[in-house]
Amino acid sequence: MRTQAEQLLGARVTGSDGKVVGTVEQVFRDDVDGTPAWARIRSGKTGRFVPLGNSQVTADGLSVPFDAQKITGGPNIEAGQHMSAAQAEELSRYYGLTVPAQQTPGQQVPSQQQMPAEEAAGAPSDQDWLVRQEERLQIGKETFETGRIRLHKYVDVEPIEQAVHTFHEEYDIERIPVTAEERLSGNIGEGEQEIVLYEERAVLRKEIVPVERVRLRTKRVEEDKTVRDEIRRERIEIEPNQARSDFQR
Repeated sequence: MRTQAEQLLGARVTGSDGKVVGTVEQVFRDDVDGTPAWARIRSGKTGRFVPLGNSQVTADGLSVPFDAQKITGGPNIEAGQHMSAAQAEELSRYYGLTVPAQQTPGQQVPSQQQMPAEEAAGAPSDQDWLVRQEERLQIGKETFETGRIRLHKYVDVEPIEQAVHTFHEEYDIERIPVTAEERLSGNIGEGEQEIVLYEERAVLRKEIVPVERVRLRTKRVEEDKTVRDEIRRERIEIEPNQARSDFQR
């Protein structure tokens, strides 16, 4: 994999079964050629390692040729800023990768004649150098659940009033005197008249009408945050010989 290690930090890792395992928390380089060799994946509160040899960087993150169960069931290895040869061998055996041959205890160290010319000539060895080291800050990202929102539909009863114009009939007795010209002849006896009274009444009818659709959805908000920490850096300075300085005075 020729991808830079910085491009992998925080990438979402998807297994061969299509399941998201977690995000890349740390990348370990190969001691020989310096290429990214292993990635530590943060999944919840656990961290597991996966080889990067046959992995692919996609638009969705990092795709690895191992399923989620294989990755999460891997060895629990504690590695700081550097992975030891024994740790790399244990992971390689777990994933079925080729394990590099280790130097056997009986293997001989090259003699003076077999050493490179500059070492045989008295060139500075590793013990003649001071190695200055410094810490580099690597920032990864994890996804945590921050809360849950639930929609619940309730039924509220609301009293309403509305004026309705209606009518009703009432009876009234109308008496009109009969004039001399309208003298009517008839017999004395009982009689009756019946009328029907009507009225309007308000009739209530209810219907259910949909008024709106409501649903929950997530909205991704991009923001910039500043992380703060401290890193250590070694410093090498010349310290004068105190005894010789006093002598020169």
